[in-house]
Amino acid sequence: MTDLARLVVQVPIGGIAVGKPPEVLSTLLGSCVGMVVQDLKHQIAVLAHVVRPSGKGAGMGPGYFADQAAPRARDLALQNGADPKQLIVRMAGGGSMGSGGDIGRRNAEAIKEATYELSMVFGGHVEGPADGGCVLFVNPANGNLAVRKLGSTVDDRQWRKLVEQVLG
Repeated sequence: MTDLARLVVQVPIGGIAVGKPPEVLSTLLGSCVGMVVQDLKHQIAVLAHVVRPSGKGAGMGPGYFADQAAPRARDLALQNGADPKQLIVRMAGGGSMGSGGDIGRRNAEAIKEATYELSMVFGGHVEGPADGGCVLFVNPANGNLAVRKLGSTVDDRQWRKLVEQVLG
């Protein structure tokens, strides 16, 4: 494994992970939404891969449902040294994946609602492609979010270039 690959923390479907410099968080999105809870001052970021607005289900992962992911992401940020007064929530993704309906929009609405209920600041939605998948990178060191549309494939060279741009 290369040094660059060690820096990237991959967040799986329904997962949540925390990152601190020099790490970068990353996840693949389609109609799912990447919810990012950040403390820019203390360089802490938490990324949740949200699949559905709400619900219950065993084995779905801590980030699967927006109504559960939001408090878990906030708590993970606080456990890692974030200041509750510095927390900002941003999100990315939520594209249309054909027959998926409006799940991306509903995920985004649920994240906003949970953000306000938890008294966190909503910092906006970084739109992904309207159709198809994208990759989201989050850099805790500078707060950058980068969303890139996926082509038919992303080879190792393209992936490295994306990571280097986010670290840049």
